Amino acid sequence: MNDYNRGVIGGDIDTDVGLKSFMLGTYRWMALAMGVTATVAFMVGQAILADPSLLGIIYNPIVAIVSFGIIVFGFGAVGRKLPSMSMGGVLAFLFGFAAFMGVLMSAYASLYNPMIVAKIFFMTVAMFAALSMFGYTTGFNLNAVIKYAMAAFLAYIVIGFVGMFVPALSVFGGGLFGTIINVVALGAIALITAWETQTLKRIYYGTRGDTDMMNKASAFGAASLLLAFINMFTILMNLFGRE
Repeated sequence: MNDYNRGVIGGDIDTDVGLKSFMLGTYRWMALAMGVTATVAFMVGQAILADPSLLGIIYNPIVAIVSFGIIVFGFGAVGRKLPSMSMGGVLAFLFGFAAFMGVLMSAYASLYNPMIVAKIFFMTVAMFAALSMFGYTTGFNLNAVIKYAMAAFLAYIVIGFVGMFVPALSVFGGGLFGTIINVVALGAIALITAWETQTLKRIYYGTRGDTDMMNKASAFGAASLLLAFINMFTILMNLFGRE
């Protein structure tokens, strides 16, 4: 098993043309989905500017909790049914998820300085690319530490929900507590991003020879990477997005 892990994760495999094609395809799907997220965020953001009451409908604790449940359920259900799903069904999930996240991200398109949003976006792109490259090239098996990153990020989400009812614990309002929590969450999502990239390499070798399954895994992986990117962007906005 250890030899297998070294073979799949190690740098020698970087020359595998099939793997590179699979990863590039995954990032292309992610880029297209990100375009959907940005378009929906802009459109909903314009609607919020025209009718500010929409902000209270989209951004409230009940919607946040329900949205979290929808995301967890959606990824779990599609992940379990992926082998039997059609490629069209997986793409419907990917772009439907992207549009859903666009609604949730619409505040950044309506309430924040566009220059700051752009700066944080490119900061996220740079960080995400570096972490993906690390996950792609490292020989260290990130499974050994991912449970701690997952636990830390789950704690961040729980604190985020609590902060909606207890402002002193808000992860969005700044202050020492909010800064510490967001820095810890940023470290956690950084590890998760690298681990997801590493996992995609394993998926490629597990599905090689099954083109249909490989394509579906690529699109589903793009959704996971998009979620990681959005979480990273949100945390960086919490840390550096205030004017």
